[in-house]
Amino acid sequence: MEVTVLVADKALAQRLLGWLVPDGDSLVELSAAAVERFCWYELPYKWPEDTPEQKWTVTVLADLLTEVGRVRAAAVCTSATTAQVLAAWQRSEQAGFAAYRKAAAASPTTPPDVAELSWGEVRGIQEALARANCERRLEQALDEGELDPDARTFPAGRRRLVQHWLTTAQPVFEGRSPLEAVRSERRELWAAARPTERRVLLAAVLPALAESCAAPADTAEPLRWLLEQIGDGVTLTQAGYLPRELVAAAFARYPHWYPIGKGPRSEADLFQLADLHELARTHRLVTKRHRVLKLSAVGRVQLTDPRLREHTAALAWLGTTAAERQVVESALCALWAEPRLREDLRDVVHPVLAAGFTHGDGTAMEGKETERLLWRFWHTGRELGYLDPERSIDAPISLSATGRSAALAALRLLAEGPSGHI
Repeated sequence: MEVTVLVADKALAQRLLGWLVPDGDSLVELSAAAVERFCWYELPYKWPEDTPEQKWTVTVLADLLTEVGRVRAAAVCTSATTAQVLAAWQRSEQAGFAAYRKAAAASPTTPPDVAELSWGEVRGIQEALARANCERRLEQALDEGELDPDARTFPAGRRRLVQHWLTTAQPVFEGRSPLEAVRSERRELWAAARPTERRVLLAAVLPALAESCAAPADTAEPLRWLLEQIGDGVTLTQAGYLPRELVAAAFARYPHWYPIGKGPRSEADLFQLADLHELARTHRLVTKRHRVLKLSAVGRVQLTDPRLREHTAALAWLGTTAAERQVVESALCALWAEPRLREDLRDVVHPVLAAGFTHGDGTAMEGKETERLLWRFWHTGRELGYLDPERSIDAPISLSATGRSAALAALRLLAEGPSGHI
């Protein structure tokens, strides 16, 4: 692309073009989001320039963009936000990264996370392509007045636009929707991750994960029951436990929770109920004022939406640490193929955990640590109704009917979630 004489620094202009459009394309094709990334991250982090040179660089870039009619993109270069971000980078790398993330999050051309998809910081080819095209679609909507960044309705309107775009088939994704392309790529990357022992276990469940999500079963029945019992409010005991009548109702409904004696006297005696109570608190399904516990707005929605409730229960089953999630992932894949005795399940799961995790001093994970994590998996699965009640301690562990549906939900969270977190 030839640089006109209107640009004051032709050498710098040529350098910018080589960086931003290395294939010789026109700057007309450069998105405002790409200009933001350059001004807020690539220039201060990857170009060895001091503050005056950075300011001159964005001025030259603004001239180039103005020449080709890219007014919105040119405005990024000369904005107060860009000046603030560049100043932050001069203070420290940590301050620069923080300012960049804040500016990017506030940009109207940044696709927000939506219910269907949370964007990953580390992206595969398909997700990077989807992100770039979604940025262009948002910029088009802003340029054409379809979206107004100053309107009160802008956040909701942008979410609707992104949701529609993600779920609409596109030629660039070979007739699939961008959402389908991203999820498929994430599953492939997840399935290919090491170690080899893990890949062997995953093979049994991959075909089921590739199928379209069916209407969710009414899983996590004990959680639904507890939310129904709490409803508009129950009065907690002086010690903060659920009322005794609710404990008695739980014991009557789930007698296998307390198979010995005359029955529990309080929530402290019925740890399964206590754990469900804690799950509801952790995920903000309930609120407490003084001693009255009642459903929150989130809890009321989840009570009527099986998919959301299944999502919450799956998160609880997976746990919070990487080791917990690796054990649950491996155990679910193993049980998907067939019921397993406790010892067999440990022997299948432990090599995966030992290959993927070590202690801080470099020593390997021991079998007893795998057993402890498997106890948490078994314990939570039983509470949620995802594992069939065992006739004896020597009986095989097996997924219940709702447990198979929940297993797919939990594994999809791992396979299709953004890289690095759920």
